[in-house]
Amino acid sequence: MSRYNGKYDPADFIVPPEVGKGKAMRIQAYVQSAHYRAMSIVARSGVFPFEEVNDVLRWSIRLGLERLDHLEPRYIGSVMRQAAMMIRHNREEVYRQAHVTWLAGVKTTVDQLIGEGEIDAAKAEVRYHYDQIMSMPDEPEYELRWKQKYHDTLMKHFSAMILEVGGNGQ
Repeated sequence: MSRYNGKYDPADFIVPPEVGKGKAMRIQAYVQSAHYRAMSIVARSGVFPFEEVNDVLRWSIRLGLERLDHLEPRYIGSVMRQAAMMIRHNREEVYRQAHVTWLAGVKTTVDQLIGEGEIDAAKAEVRYHYDQIMSMPDEPEYELRWKQKYHDTLMKHFSAMILEVGGNGQ
């Protein structure tokens, strides 16, 4: 179970060991004990969406290679672009899964509250999600796109409740 508190977008940090039918390569390297300890602290902290040292290490490698590509793009540019495509694909999949999971959770909670006769609590739950969606950023473009998806989904399933408690549905 993840200890992550949600401050950062996990899609910015997740670097899977392999993508699709790709091949994962195991590497072994000696590192300074202070670096290993720092990675361990980061992985356990719950401040970043990492669960173990390997997650931190994969992210650090990706970041380092991106920096090297920026300094000298002629050496690893093609490979880095391939990795960027896979990372973008992974980000999209993370957002899609989060959206599906979120909708299922909201629907379950609202249905349970209604079933228990707590109509005002159900409306408050929907309003909470509406307010959170409306406070999502409009930039960059992919953030606006997902904000709109969340908004449209909430309106599709709960528009009557939103309008009843004062949302304008815009």
